[in-house]
Amino acid sequence: MKDTTVPGLSIETRRGFIVLSLPAQISWQNYAGIREGVSKALSLAAGPLASGPRTAGGPPRGRRRTCVVVDFGDAVLLDAAGLVLLARAETRAQLLGCPLRAVVPALSAHVRRALHLTGLAQLVPVFPDVASATAAPVPAGTAGDVDTTHVLDAIRALHPGDAGLTPTPPAPSELMITTTEAGDGDHTVVHLSGVLDEVTVPRLGETLTTLVEGNLRHLMVRMHERLGVRCDPLPILLGIRWRVAAEGGCLALPALPARLREIIDREGLGSVFTGCRSIEDRLLGAGPA
Repeated sequence: MKDTTVPGLSIETRRGFIVLSLPAQISWQNYAGIREGVSKALSLAAGPLASGPRTAGGPPRGRRRTCVVVDFGDAVLLDAAGLVLLARAETRAQLLGCPLRAVVPALSAHVRRALHLTGLAQLVPVFPDVASATAAPVPAGTAGDVDTTHVLDAIRALHPGDAGLTPTPPAPSELMITTTEAGDGDHTVVHLSGVLDEVTVPRLGETLTTLVEGNLRHLMVRMHERLGVRCDPLPILLGIRWRVAAEGGCLALPALPARLREIIDREGLGSVFTGCRSIEDRLLGAGPA
């Protein structure tokens, strides 16, 4: 069988829910691999087939009803593949008797808009994060058969030729940058929230450069847990790090978003972005500023 493993696609269990995290980009190019992941998640949720007869409109007796959460995270829809995938997953989930939920962060407005315009949001409950999706109780009983034909028709008509699903670049103001003193007399903390992308990353570089030129050599870039990472900011961060290190300074990156942490670990750069004099440990222990 051809290996259709998709980088960034993962399955885990949280609070008894099967959580499928989708890759950063979803398109027809990786549709087959993602569909395979969805099928695996639904199979895990359905459990072994029961020997009893099927109840009206529901799964066979004895089958457990584990909910599957499809986490879009900060994924970008390059075409309609992600919408078609979710619609067809809902059809199979109904046949298996497994409730299906979707996680779409508030910052991913283009995905939320597409779910509402096509009617998918009326079939699959949408939550802002995995914590809320796995905290909400699963209703008792099974829903009746769901016809997704009208949703698939709406997806095809939403953007002819799939054009327009990719979000327009966000305005630079969508990256919020604030600075505070660390309290040790040396370090400056740069707080980031919003979105890091091709438009906003240069703003981060300009801000860090200004700080360095203002004789601030000990910096900590602290990223909000919901910071959207839609491009690789490492070239800029590495450039600033080598610049301050040459003068005895440091650039620390505590509490990184999962996707950026994966990039840094893959490149073997974890030890590069550490603070000096244990300032990182003290700030993490003190909590957000």
